Amino acid sequence: MKIAVPTIGGVLDEYFESCEVFTIFTTDDSFNITESELLYTPQGCDCKNNVPLIMQQKGVKFMLAFVMPAHADGTCAKYGIEVVTGFSGNVQDVAERFLSSKKTKL
Repeated sequence: MKIAVPTIGGVLDEYFESCEVFTIFTTDDSFNITESELLYTPQGCDCKNNVPLIMQQKGVKFMLAFVMPAHADGTCAKYGIEVVTGFSGNVQDVAERFLSSKKTKL
């Protein structure tokens, strides 16, 4: 599974519409992070560019965010990416908090 987190300086970028970098975490079947990569956006992510398509092609299934504008949430859903809001802090910690909720459902 792959998870995307809007990133600025190693923390979750709460201003989603101007996000220029996403950290994409890859997990194994036990929801442990196995690798991460950075995806740089050409003009910031207002979801009017091709960022959701690129994420879909990379296999991203979840987007973790602080808040999400309604148009961006719908665009992500169009590409099969589920948006989960209410996160803040270090991107690694954000991903691990989300994954710990998945582990409890195993």
